[in-house]
Amino acid sequence: MRHWLFPFARWSPERKANGVAGLIALMAWGVLYLEFPPTPAGANSIARTSHKHRPVNIASTQPVQAMASVSESADSAGAAQTPEDPTLQGLKLKMALLEKGRTFLESIPDYTAQFVKQELVHGELLEEQSINFKCRHRPFSVYLKWETGDEGREVLFTEGQNDDEMIVHGGGWKARLPALSISPTSSLALKESRYPITNAGLLELAKTMIRVQEEDMKIGSVSRCEKLADQEFDDRPCEVFLVEYRDAKISPTYRKTITLLDKEWHVPVYARNFGWANEGSTATGEQLDEETLIEYYTYADIHFRQQLAEVDFDRTNEDYRFK
Repeated sequence: MRHWLFPFARWSPERKANGVAGLIALMAWGVLYLEFPPTPAGANSIARTSHKHRPVNIASTQPVQAMASVSESADSAGAAQTPEDPTLQGLKLKMALLEKGRTFLESIPDYTAQFVKQELVHGELLEEQSINFKCRHRPFSVYLKWETGDEGREVLFTEGQNDDEMIVHGGGWKARLPALSISPTSSLALKESRYPITNAGLLELAKTMIRVQEEDMKIGSVSRCEKLADQEFDDRPCEVFLVEYRDAKISPTYRKTITLLDKEWHVPVYARNFGWANEGSTATGEQLDEETLIEYYTYADIHFRQQLAEVDFDRTNEDYRFK
């Protein structure tokens, strides 16, 4: 120890300061690395939401019976009416509504929302996380503050700034440590998320859904797509779509998806996606869904056109705790 400290004592004051700063940053990286590993969540955590944000109970939701109902919604979205297979027609209707939602979102400069997510990451189902969310579309910018989990954690990303890296600091006592710049696609950034922060937000979610459903139609991977009876989410009426896939060979990721599109905005405010059961599983119905949940996302308390300013995406914002 004395052998190591002796050279340090001979360093210049500037070199000592740089060395201490580097050591603090290294310690911060270590703390964040230890804090990021996913925490397995039990089945009960899947349904741990407020009463108006609860997961949709498909068992109590009936399919829309008359084809006229499907055609009427398709008319409102600009989709063609043709006597096709119900599954294909359902997919086209869902995509037409999503396209309408994407067009709407592309006309919106910014918004705020309460974002809830639960994901299967590296084989472990993480705890549900509630996050205060700000988003600006041009340049693409997001600010997130955790309200559950690592409460107080903040993440900031602005396209074209900070070498396109996100700035992050932990919650609680870890907020006293220096904020770190992390690549959105780094292993550290993805220890608690299935997707990079560049995929965050309603617009990116709508784009991803459209891209996935286009591929589904191309390869014929869907065995069932139904528009179910409308439900309310966040006290707003929504259209409900249920999609089921043929088998794990043609659709290795998804077995079933449930999507709620806001009836006014046509944006996806709720998505609950399920994978395939493990070999030997005998679970069915809701138990099977609990065992195979891989993605759960909701956006509530959405406020569009908030006129968010540069300071909302600036690490020096006095309301934030970036150091």
